[in-house]
Amino acid sequence: MLAHAGNEAAGANGSRSDRRREVLIWVAAEFLQSPGILRILHEAELLPVPENKWEDFIHSAVESGGFALAGRLAEAGHGAGIWISPESAPGLEVMIPWTFVRSVATAPELEARRIFGLARDGKFTQPKSRVPAQ
Repeated sequence: MLAHAGNEAAGANGSRSDRRREVLIWVAAEFLQSPGILRILHEAELLPVPENKWEDFIHSAVESGGFALAGRLAEAGHGAGIWISPESAPGLEVMIPWTFVRSVATAPELEARRIFGLARDGKFTQPKSRVPAQ
């Protein structure tokens, strides 16, 4: 499930490319049933949820039918699943099995990242950006 890779990523057609794509994956809540999966996602920094908030996160994921993972697309053409790399660890790749993937959205890598806000109780909240505003 975890792999270390170089700076290049395999594209959907299996070719190597220097350009990695941003990816947003909607994952079924059932993927979180294993404590091992939670640990992997947490240590890979794909889920920045504090350990004391795991129950709330899992409950929210079950209520909404899943959760989103974002990172860089490492490989989409693998038969077993989609490989993504967390922003904070570009050499690390995590595979999400296709049976848990509900949808995938990709975009070319952008120089300036857009931050998606979160809706809570009908109000729009903007998460803190790691990239300084330009």
